[in-house]
Amino acid sequence: MTQANNSFKMPRVIRENLVILVLMVLVFLLMWALNGNAFISAGNLSSMAYQVPILGLLSLGMMVAMLSGGINLSIIATANFNGIMIAVLIRAMAGDDMMSAPGTVIALALLGAMVCTLLTGVINGLFISLLKIPDILVTLGTMSIIGGLNVALTGGYTISDFPQAVLALGNSTVLGIPSALLIFIFGAAVASYFLNRTCFGHQLYMMGSNPQATRYSNVSLVKVTVQQYLLSSFFSVLTSLVMIGQLNSVKADYAASYLLVSILAGFLGNVNPFGGFGKVAGTVIAVIILQFISSGLNLMGVDSFLITAMWGLIILVVVIAKGELPRIKKMLGLNGKA
Repeated sequence: MTQANNSFKMPRVIRENLVILVLMVLVFLLMWALNGNAFISAGNLSSMAYQVPILGLLSLGMMVAMLSGGINLSIIATANFNGIMIAVLIRAMAGDDMMSAPGTVIALALLGAMVCTLLTGVINGLFISLLKIPDILVTLGTMSIIGGLNVALTGGYTISDFPQAVLALGNSTVLGIPSALLIFIFGAAVASYFLNRTCFGHQLYMMGSNPQATRYSNVSLVKVTVQQYLLSSFFSVLTSLVMIGQLNSVKADYAASYLLVSILAGFLGNVNPFGGFGKVAGTVIAVIILQFISSGLNLMGVDSFLITAMWGLIILVVVIAKGELPRIKKMLGLNGKA
């Protein structure tokens, strides 16, 4: 009997995420109970499969930034910037008729936009590591700069009518599976590989746990921080491809409400806001939970502004539930005060 019990070993990914896996099931059942079969209808499930990649990719990019105890407030502005740069470069090379742009022009535009977007990650990393400016201030600044640049490039208007080859990246299907979902899976695999299988990943976790000890271990904090924000910006690139495919347009302020939700996904997915711990699997599960809640409340006709307010409330509940409140009090010097 003992041997039989010992022979079963719960997979590590389930052990590490058991609580949020149970929460995911409970949330699914609750939304099903509140909405009936409309929640599990083919149309709603398909809609969730198309919606979850945008939040999922942004959350992965945010998670990478949070692993050092930092944050990337510029991630959505950067995603919009990538899409806008694709449109600007196609128009510069092929004229205003973007739909007729040849394949070589499209490829060059995609590559050029990606280089520009990744450069913003390098700038974030250099300012944070070399000038010792807090992540929140640097990325708040770059968010404002890139947001203003986005408005200047678009004139505040929407740019639409992208070539079909670009739209297919985020709005086609492969063997019945939405390409956007495949991009999300690819992004999760990339994040998992770099964080778990490379020196950069181990150094990033170490830097989040104890930056002083990491420095004495002969690890370049500048190099790790630049790589960290470079990877975070890579997820902005993937996000923009999905948004373009699904919306057939770009604009300076698309998906602005997702910033708060991407941070929430990190907290809910067991990413330590002070750095040093967080896994891709936990973030992915958290994204699915939040998508269940969002879709369920939308089916119930709940006002979108009320849903946005609710995300902030959930962040507070999650932080308190995880026992982070005493640590926050200690950081703010509030211990022992009424």
